[in-house]
Amino acid sequence: MFKKIVSFLAVPALMAASGATFAAEGAASGGVDLSPLTNSIDFSTVLVAIMAVAASLVTLYAGVAGVRWVLRTVKSA
Repeated sequence: MFKKIVSFLAVPALMAASGATFAAEGAASGGVDLSPLTNSIDFSTVLVAIMAVAASLVTLYAGVAGVRWVLRTVKSA
């Protein structure tokens, strides 16, 4: 019974420790520098499109909530 508990607790701990070790190795080695590629991209148009979609969804949600409120008011009268 004790072996099962130890193995049940040890395996996730070892997996987490090995993942942290690999992450530390990747950060220490420097990795690939992609700043020349990312500096030349302009995200302002993408941001405007995302905000427009978000505004549309908020308007749709407000409209649905308003219709539900009106129907609830009419139904209770």
